[in-house]
Amino acid sequence: MPRYNVQHPKTGKWRCFSTIVDDWVTDWMPENLYEQWRRHEYGVHCGSVREANLMTLKEAVEIIRRKNEDAGNA
Repeated sequence: MPRYNVQHPKTGKWRCFSTIVDDWVTDWMPENLYEQWRRHEYGVHCGSVREANLMTLKEAVEIIRRKNEDAGNA
């Protein structure tokens, strides 16, 4: 899956990360609003965010950092 759900370890808010563009798809949202966004995006049968593709904030930030480094070297 090219999209991952990322939960902020301190605030508990959620954000969507895409490995297609190696960047964020959404801003940070409280879980209830993020679940609403997911239902709108994927349909009512998308299941809980906690049962979907997950990625840590650290992983997402590292991917973005590498993308930016690669862009600087091009």
